[in-house]
Amino acid sequence: MDVDKAWDKLYLRLKDEGLLVADNEKAKIVPFIVRMRRVAAVVALCLCGGSIALYLSSKKESGTFVSISNSEFSNTLVSTLDDGSIVYLAGGAVLTCPERFTGDKRQVSLQGEALFDVHGNKERPFLIETGQALVEVTGTQFNIKSAGKESFELSVQHGSVMVMLKSTGIPVRVESGEMVRLQAGQLHKVWPDNQHQFARYTEKMRFKDDRLDNIVRVINKMSDKPVLLADDILKNRELSIAFDNNTVTEMVGLLCATLELTCIDNGKEFIIGRSLTSAPLL
Repeated sequence: MDVDKAWDKLYLRLKDEGLLVADNEKAKIVPFIVRMRRVAAVVALCLCGGSIALYLSSKKESGTFVSISNSEFSNTLVSTLDDGSIVYLAGGAVLTCPERFTGDKRQVSLQGEALFDVHGNKERPFLIETGQALVEVTGTQFNIKSAGKESFELSVQHGSVMVMLKSTGIPVRVESGEMVRLQAGQLHKVWPDNQHQFARYTEKMRFKDDRLDNIVRVINKMSDKPVLLADDILKNRELSIAFDNNTVTEMVGLLCATLELTCIDNGKEFIIGRSLTSAPLL
C-alpha cells in the first residue's frame, strides 16, 4: 500500500473534523511527528489512530520473532505473551510476535482467527496487523477473524478498539458490544450475529509447554472461585495439557494429577500445593 497517501488521507480527515492537537500539546509527542513525516500538527488520536499509522512505517521492532500456530482445528491453543496478554488461537491461526516486547509499542501479526485478552498499558499500545487491517488497543478483549484479502471481522467484548483498513487509512473505533465487518472494501458496523463467539474459545483449550502460573490465570478468568498457588516455586512448572468442556473443578484436578500436586477446596478457593511425598523442587 501507499503509506504516505494513507496517512495524508487520515490527516486531512481529522483536520476537517477539528480533531488536531493544540500547539501547546505538540511537544509531548515530538518523536511521533518525526516518524510520521514531520506532520505539521499531531492528531488527538495519537495514542490510537496515530500509533496505527506509526506501525505502517515501522513494521518490526528489534528482537527475535517467533510464530505460534494452532495446527489442531478441534480446539483452541492458548498462549500468554511476554507482556501478560493472552491469545486464544483458533484452528489454523498463526500469530507472529517478538519473544520480548521492547520499545514503546507491542506489535504482532495475525493470520486466521483469534481472541485477544490484552494486558492494559496505555503507555505501550498493542498493535495487530492482519492481511487487511491494523488494529490498536491499550487493554481490552476482542475477537478477530481474518482470512483472505476480502475477509475481516472484529468484535469487542470489553473496552474499545481502533481499526484501520490498509486500503483506506480511515480509523474506525469499535466499542464494547459492537462488531465491524469488511464489506465492499469498507468497514461497516453490524449487529453481532453470534453471542456465543467469545465463550467458544474456552470450551476446548490446549496449552503447550506453558507455565502453571499462566494456565491458572486463564482458568481464573472463567471462575468465580479463585485458584491459588500455595508456593511461588510452582509458578514456573511447565506442562502441556488439554481441557475439553471441563468444569473449573475438573481442570484443577487435571492439573494436580498431571504434576502430582495436592489441591484443597475450602469452599471459597482452590489451593494448589506441592505433594508431601514429592521430591523438593529446585
